Amino acid sequence: MGTILIVRAVIALVAAMVITFSSNHAAVVGLIVFMGFGFALAGVLMFSIPFVGLHGVAKTTTGIFSISSVVAAGLAAAMMGGGLPALLVVVSTWAAIAAAMELYAGYRSTDKALSREWLSMGVLTAVLAIVMAVVPMNEVYAVGIFGAYAAIIGVFQVIAGISLRTDARHTNEVSS
Repeated sequence: MGTILIVRAVIALVAAMVITFSSNHAAVVGLIVFMGFGFALAGVLMFSIPFVGLHGVAKTTTGIFSISSVVAAGLAAAMMGGGLPALLVVVSTWAAIAAAMELYAGYRSTDKALSREWLSMGVLTAVLAIVMAVVPMNEVYAVGIFGAYAAIIGVFQVIAGISLRTDARHTNEVSS
């Protein structure tokens, strides 16, 4: 699971860098970056189900998270001309669904380390959903907040991925 988190981190960090180094923070730029982020994230999530060996609740929540990411990315592509309202609706709705799935998976997980990581990511994503849905903002703030979220979650996932890989390696050494 650690490797999947690191791959997810790369996707988030690329989105954060594109937003950070773009001189245009219009809603259409946010929708384009979110679209790429959503499609790439969905691919990684779907790949992780069979190859990481997710079962039960983890498999179901990851599948729902992946499908919601594809749908949100598709909506972002379809709503390119929708401006700020489209960006806020797409990102906040996706973040609410993603947060619910991560929080539920973390709550139900029997692996303490993985549970902690899912719960932490769920809380960060829930904060994004709430901010995008409730706080009045202009295009620059909305795109910047998504970029900040991507940077924070990217760094967090790198740390979590390395931590989970180290924990797994340490557990294997102890049991040998």
